[in-house]
Amino acid sequence: MFAEDLSAFFSDFAVSASFTVEGVTKTARVLFDRPYAAPFGMQADASAPACQGATADLSGLRRDDAITVDGIRFDIDRVEPDGTGVTNLVLRGR
Repeated sequence: MFAEDLSAFFSDFAVSASFTVEGVTKTARVLFDRPYAAPFGMQADASAPACQGATADLSGLRRDDAITVDGIRFDIDRVEPDGTGVTNLVLRGR
């Protein structure tokens, strides 16, 4: 893992996320991607919502943990650290 300061990546276009790890409420700045879901009959043309943040800020999160991103509450479907100090969280609606 890199020991770089990643705060510049999560400043201008980032939103606030809040979550609880081991009884402690935390906040982090994340890049939020909530794709548009265009309905096509019984299918939707979209990916799952996701957010990316510094691994150090999102440490301790696991599948099925709750997270509120930009005021919207989600459950975490997958936690995907990329090995560069950034973690992608794949989300699902509650």
